[in-house]
Amino acid sequence: MPRVLQVILILALLLFCVLIGGFFGIQFSQRHHGGASDAIFGQQQKKIHEVFSIISALYVDEVDGGELVDSGIEGMTQALDPHTTYLKADQVSVSNSEFQGNFEGIGIEFDIVHDTLLVVTPLAGGPSETAGIKAGDRIVAIDTLSAIGLSPMDVLNRLRGKKGSVVTLKIYRPYTSRNFTVDIVRDKIPTYSVDAFFMLDDITGYIRMSRFVATTAHEFRAAMEKLLEQGMQKLIVDVRGNPGGYLDQAVEVADEFLGEGQLIVYTKSRNGGPDEMRYSATSGGLFEGREVMVLADRGSASAAEILAGALQDNERAMIVGELTFGKGLVQRQFDLDDGSAVRLTIARYFTPSGRRIQRDFSPGSEGREQYYLESHESRDGEKLFSEAGSLEVDSDIEGITVFRPSQELFKSSGGIVPDFWVVEPSINEFYSTLLTMGVLDETALMIIDDPSSSVRGFDEDVDGFIDTYAENERAERCLREICSEKEIVFNEKQFADEKESILSSIKSRIARQLFGINAQIRVLAEESDKMLHFAHDYIRRDAA
Repeated sequence: MPRVLQVILILALLLFCVLIGGFFGIQFSQRHHGGASDAIFGQQQKKIHEVFSIISALYVDEVDGGELVDSGIEGMTQALDPHTTYLKADQVSVSNSEFQGNFEGIGIEFDIVHDTLLVVTPLAGGPSETAGIKAGDRIVAIDTLSAIGLSPMDVLNRLRGKKGSVVTLKIYRPYTSRNFTVDIVRDKIPTYSVDAFFMLDDITGYIRMSRFVATTAHEFRAAMEKLLEQGMQKLIVDVRGNPGGYLDQAVEVADEFLGEGQLIVYTKSRNGGPDEMRYSATSGGLFEGREVMVLADRGSASAAEILAGALQDNERAMIVGELTFGKGLVQRQFDLDDGSAVRLTIARYFTPSGRRIQRDFSPGSEGREQYYLESHESRDGEKLFSEAGSLEVDSDIEGITVFRPSQELFKSSGGIVPDFWVVEPSINEFYSTLLTMGVLDETALMIIDDPSSSVRGFDEDVDGFIDTYAENERAERCLREICSEKEIVFNEKQFADEKESILSSIKSRIARQLFGINAQIRVLAEESDKMLHFAHDYIRRDAA
């Protein structure tokens, strides 16, 4: 970075202290009553003000004070831990709506494939469902403006709006080759964090949570109640790839499995007081005493780790998967006057047995980059268990290796160490290219759009599709055609090695485009999710 820019950034950081001095000064003065600390703080504020005045008046180019302040705040947060962040006003609005569990819009889950805006799922009870929008519909235009080639943020900006306002959509429905226009009245829309729940067999239920928002515990209980009505006696909870969210929601979900008084999580802070909390279970959980397993991986973080750690430490669940991310820092959001916000780390999480969830990190931007890089490298089972001597577990699932890792060996690693560490070989370069280039999604789209495809015969019969749909030759033909269009070299050997997984992945994407994410996850659970297959076999080990 040029030296002049470094100086400007540093001065902007100092300016930020002035701008929020009054905001944090209250807490500061409460904890440091008078004395030298207050005098030093006052001197820093005065110095910052003087230097900013010099820059504003004399810098060689015109300076945008607002941009300098934003850059300064971002620089300040980067000098701390990897999870302290600054959010600009527009980012705060989107983030808050996601975590609060609702927003105002038309109520669809969508995907963008090859510049095509697809309706994945019209949310139950939402305006789009009421207006007759179906999974698989294509949105051609929004308020007469073309929807072709829009980015996800463009779509959100156009579809979301004030409750009671109207948006006009032009729709193409591939099943009937019909084009039509529909007016949809925006309303308050709940967002969902339970992506899927269904029975794996006559006694084993499955629930997948993608995050912890304000409505997660309510969604989770509703899913459990429906599965209990279907005869569920055992449960697999899937938090793979779950980045976390609200602490209280993780506590409430854990409470459904734990007995009264059992510790769930506690926090420690620099200054004690209200930032140090202990959370314990209450009585009356829906699944107390029944067997449960948790699926977690290196993408499971924060609240997901709190849930896994609480159930593991209280010997209520076996954890299957990988060493988790290791995010055990508590953030509090401080809203600023212009609508922006700072999410500041104020405490650390610990599991009931006293394990530190947070892994080590170095402050600064380089430290952050290394921190996220290490989240994958240091949790790579293929590398960790390549040496002889690790305790391997017998498994009937082809293509995976399962180990019982030593908790003692990983005690300083941060994160939650699984009881069964499932190692799956990395996908080959060709499969990776298909994923990153969007080839599998486009293949699914091509099959759905083909009038001769048998997929059209299933209409709304999701069970029939999952149980019987198979057009492997058509899928391979479409795959080869799209690879040719994209000038992707078709590696025959690598395709053959991954053929079963690739075709299953295409089928799952067809299911998502036609029936929604629950159907997609059901296809994967049935056909190719080997980690889930191992957990399912284990939890059913004593069944007749």
